[in-house]
Amino acid sequence: MKKRVLITFVEAGQGHIVTAEAIANGLEKLYGDSVEVIRDYIFRDSGDKDLIKYEKFLVKEVKRSNKNPLHLGFQCVAMKLFTEVGTLNFTYNTVFRKVKNKIIKHFEEINPDVIVSTHFCPSHFAACAKKKGKLQNTKIVTYDPDPNVHGWWTREGDLFITNNDKATEEAISKKHFKKETVKQVNFITRESVVNTTESKDFYREKYGFPKDNFTVVLADGAYASANLERFTDELLKSNINLTIIPIAGKNEKVLAKYNSLKDKTKPNIVLRPFPFVSDVQEIYKAADLFITKAGPNAILDSIFMGTPVLTNFYSGPIEKATNNLFVNHYKVGLFCKDAKKAKLLVEDFANNKEKLKPYIENTKHFNPQQNGADEIAKIIAEL
Repeated sequence: MKKRVLITFVEAGQGHIVTAEAIANGLEKLYGDSVEVIRDYIFRDSGDKDLIKYEKFLVKEVKRSNKNPLHLGFQCVAMKLFTEVGTLNFTYNTVFRKVKNKIIKHFEEINPDVIVSTHFCPSHFAACAKKKGKLQNTKIVTYDPDPNVHGWWTREGDLFITNNDKATEEAISKKHFKKETVKQVNFITRESVVNTTESKDFYREKYGFPKDNFTVVLADGAYASANLERFTDELLKSNINLTIIPIAGKNEKVLAKYNSLKDKTKPNIVLRPFPFVSDVQEIYKAADLFITKAGPNAILDSIFMGTPVLTNFYSGPIEKATNNLFVNHYKVGLFCKDAKKAKLLVEDFANNKEKLKPYIENTKHFNPQQNGADEIAKIIAEL
């Protein structure tokens, strides 16, 4: 009989979904004959109004944090003021008690051999169920897609998986995870990223981008609610030859704005807006520079393609840690929160491409063939 692995999908930004799907694919590829993978959108597909409302709340929180960096920062300060575990338990025993109890019941009904989560709340719910004497034979595996470890990740699971040395050290020394429960893997790579192996010119031709323009892609994640418009609008003022590609994600208002402008730009500008794109890494590969907020998955997709980044925003301590990791530690790009200064940087890079080379060289340390998703699949199989 196949072992049943339930992989939870939670939308609170696309990073949690992308990494969950990569883990599911890794399990099916390597262990499809012995493992049944259950993809479970535990909130949106439930048909339950409380659970659907809760996920919509998570999405709204992401949007609020992208618009105001103090929003998430205040929450993190409050978590530490009243202790992180204390605020977690209080929140899910009061405000979201119904949500927690309904998900625990859902897990009980499925009764899988393993529950895998890339968001803190399903891991917390599964751990609560075990405390109550339920799901006793179920292993709880958590993958943290962030570059650091915040205090709401459960320490009561069977395995906690990180993707870099700094997060591993933080989990053990600062968050007091048991050393034997912490595993480290390479960064997770989607199969489509692994398979994107053609040249920059190939993808420029595929999407109809001018071959010789300096090409800049901009994104804010799935909701385009941070700085995409401000930076795109500034680049549109440039007097040099540029291809500007704003990716509006699921934000239809932003997409409509730039679609209305693409035939009205200055003659030196090619404006090519896109909605949410599943193979967005192909567009990153076609670009010379990616301007984005400090979300780890978008940055990884870009640097796996050999395209350096310019980060322009981070919301709260998690994305600040992301920015520090990739800009200051790995040095695959730079940070600039001022749109006018960013425009000058872009123009300088366009006129002096040698200045981008050190960042491009540093992206070569990231190998998409070394896929953390496959490593996680092997770890789960060993359970």
